[in-house]
Amino acid sequence: MVIAIISLSCAAQPQDTSPAAPSDIPGQAPVSTPPAAENKTADVAAPVGKTPAVKTAVNLGKLVFVSGTNDPGGPQVYTSNIDGTNWVRLTKSKTGGDRFPKWSPDGTRIAFYTDRDGDYEIYIMNADGSDPLRLTRDNGNNAMPAWAPDSQKIAFTSDRDGNEQIYMMNADGSNQVRLTSNTANDAAPCWSPDGNRLVFQSDRDGNPEIYVMRADGSNQMKITSSPQVDTFPTWSPDGNKIAFQSNENGNFEIFTMYPDGSERKRLTTNIVDNKYPGWSPDGSKIVFYSKRDCNNDNGEIYIMNADGSGQTRITRSECTDSGLADWR
Repeated sequence: MVIAIISLSCAAQPQDTSPAAPSDIPGQAPVSTPPAAENKTADVAAPVGKTPAVKTAVNLGKLVFVSGTNDPGGPQVYTSNIDGTNWVRLTKSKTGGDRFPKWSPDGTRIAFYTDRDGDYEIYIMNADGSDPLRLTRDNGNNAMPAWAPDSQKIAFTSDRDGNEQIYMMNADGSNQVRLTSNTANDAAPCWSPDGNRLVFQSDRDGNPEIYVMRADGSNQMKITSSPQVDTFPTWSPDGNKIAFQSNENGNFEIFTMYPDGSERKRLTTNIVDNKYPGWSPDGSKIVFYSKRDCNNDNGEIYIMNADGSGQTRITRSECTDSGLADWR
């Protein structure tokens, strides 16, 4: 079952309604771009025995991510500053791990999925971790929530009807509707910034590839055709690029492409996995997960420029971070 083992990144951005212009620590339709956040310079410390990282300009904001793979209850949700400082633990589940946290575009809530109730179910909570609310209740697994740009709906993956398919619901859990229907697995939805389309992964043609469809599930089109695995797509805030991961070179690396699948570009080059890309709110940077500095099967969170330059390690968790980080 894919749901039980994966995390990913898709950060919907708030819709722009203005006229379009040319404390515990252990695509093709352009949309207006959110204003760039103020920059600051962060000193990112280097791990022992490694070359110190140079100062790097990073955007102000917050990350939400999962860490604590060595926690008895499983991974938990944390927030931090973009430079990796000021960790705050938001969840303290003792009966299961929490995964795949995603900021709502309005910044007030976080969606995630967890197995604290047995099956994987989707929850939301306030941005400070208070008032967790369970949204899904069925005998299947529900995972990988993705907020609509207006924060009113959530797309997600569920195997409640047998195989993994994509569903949508209101942000309070009501009106759960199935969007895809086939004998293959469809998963990991992510909204376009204008709210009109969803990008997702599917193995309906043999191996996992990336598809785009309208938000009502119609007009499904494949945009990658790789002999290997292309997964976990996420739309850039301006709608002009899609970041994703692929193992076309052996291990997983981060790529970008246009929303029609053209101009595929590799951004990371390592002998270990680099996965789960997510865009900064202004689209100038990409946050991702990498195993490059870890000897176990976990990794740390990194940030790079949208062209792949300036790759900088952000978290120092002794390699207990597990999967995606989301940026607001």
